[in-house]
Amino acid sequence: MNKTIKHFLLFISLSFGVTHHSLYAIEENKISVFMQTNIDLATTILRDKKLYKNEKSEKLFVIFDSIFDYTLMAQLSLGSKQWSVLDASKQNEFTKLFEEKLKLSYMNKLDLYTDEKIVIKNLEKIKDTRIHLTTHLMKNSEVYEIIYKFYKNKNNDWLIYDVDILGVSIIQTYRTQFADILTKEPFEKLLAKLKQPDEETPNKQ
Repeated sequence: MNKTIKHFLLFISLSFGVTHHSLYAIEENKISVFMQTNIDLATTILRDKKLYKNEKSEKLFVIFDSIFDYTLMAQLSLGSKQWSVLDASKQNEFTKLFEEKLKLSYMNKLDLYTDEKIVIKNLEKIKDTRIHLTTHLMKNSEVYEIIYKFYKNKNNDWLIYDVDILGVSIIQTYRTQFADILTKEPFEKLLAKLKQPDEETPNKQ
């Protein structure tokens, strides 16, 4: 798979993982309908030619920030061993930079969207606190599988902690790349790389 397609699928996986902020937990048997509703909402925003790129991204960030658990995603991408040795301030700094880098990567790919369709195919309960939502994205004559991984937190909210794109975990990809950096450089160097605005580090897809 070429680089452009990989970037496109990463972009789509974030765009269509959106949801309205909710004051109550998403019920398990309503996740599919809930996500389909927000797929339609995201599509409407992406198709709106009157909106500038930054306006589209802002609208999408507002609605999907409430369902992506960036803190857990940051922790999993770094690994429990490395995460546990950091004090709270460093954990917070890393989480903030991780979220910013993920969003910057997303914003840079807004122009990749044309008129793709995505449909929900299956919802599978892996265990009491884990659910996988399988979706198929149709682009021209091709079909790509994207799996959203949900977990239930202590407040009984279902949140996304990872996305598999064609069998490849976003979190695992970041974890491998972060680990590669940390085998050669100190943690402060990783933070410095995340702060660099002109590089797609560490998301080299």
